[in-house]
Amino acid sequence: MIKRVDIIDFLRGLVVILMLLDHVRDLFHVHSIDQSPTDLAVSPPSVFYTRLITHICAPIFVFLAGSSAYLLRTKIQEAKPFRNHLFRRGAWLIILDFTLVNFGLFFDIKFGLVLVDVLSAIGFSMIILGLVNRFSTRQVFWLALLIFALCQGAFVSQLALLKPLSFLYSPNAFPLANGTLLVVGYPPVAWLGFCLLGYALGDYFLGKAPIKFWQMGLICWALFLLIRYLQIGGDSPWKLEADDHLTLMSFLNVSKYPPSLSFACLTLGTLFFLASVFPLVKKNWVEFISAYGRVPLFFFISHWFVLHLILFVLIFRQGFTWADVEFGFQLTRPKTFVGLSTAQVYVLWMLVAALYYPLCRFYFGRQQGKK
Repeated sequence: MIKRVDIIDFLRGLVVILMLLDHVRDLFHVHSIDQSPTDLAVSPPSVFYTRLITHICAPIFVFLAGSSAYLLRTKIQEAKPFRNHLFRRGAWLIILDFTLVNFGLFFDIKFGLVLVDVLSAIGFSMIILGLVNRFSTRQVFWLALLIFALCQGAFVSQLALLKPLSFLYSPNAFPLANGTLLVVGYPPVAWLGFCLLGYALGDYFLGKAPIKFWQMGLICWALFLLIRYLQIGGDSPWKLEADDHLTLMSFLNVSKYPPSLSFACLTLGTLFFLASVFPLVKKNWVEFISAYGRVPLFFFISHWFVLHLILFVLIFRQGFTWADVEFGFQLTRPKTFVGLSTAQVYVLWMLVAALYYPLCRFYFGRQQGKK
């Protein structure tokens, strides 16, 4: 019998696999460097929808980090040990993000570009959770909703007092004294709401939910449709196009950087619907997908190195040398590197995902052996 809390491993596994697809596209797709996948003027539907389906990865990661913290809270009854654990965990994730993850992403030993990525956002959220761990889940829930409401561009842009702190709620870049460019891709406060909401709804993963997952999904998607239709919540306006399909793409083209209110409703609604079908998934599929979700940190850190190893093979096969490698926003790709088609990206994604299945099982087994 699969335990109810195994749903977290299952959901994490799904988003780990989808995250891999997004990062394969980032590193290998022919137009990943010079074109935005959400620029409807140049992006074909295959690329746009590839990006759209992977939108759920970061919010679900951050949400489930909060839910996992809540489940841990049910085991650690005393506030101080729980708080100290979250402080240590949060600090460790931030350190890993600024070191191993950034090196794996850019492969630049000089760290000319440092990205504040999703791991830092989770680390920051863990630290804040440690500070509010005496709050009731109801209080944390309302705090999460308040953050979602306040961290919208239309609102914060009116508060001049907050502009010096804009890196907390909006993407930003800061040149440092040593020549490094610090890019805040995941503003910590803007993503904090997902983690707090995951913590507040932790009981749902213990079977103590007052309403069903699918009902929560309907509520979120209904809010998404309303917010998006009214064109509120910080997104670029959608418009009627000559082609209905382009109109749909325009409507679904929500903002992730920073996460808009409609982005939050769309992705969280998807999360809740995925959770609602979990009991219907066959046990062997649950076990297969959960293998990835049991070791998300191992996967997240190591997959950048594996993908770059494959990328270097392709770079050198095209006749380039190490002198042609471009660091920073080029992600080590030479300027005239010929990337992969969308179909080839999907093939490579499936091959790397298959490679990681035994690696994830092996790593999890080693971790269990140590315990």
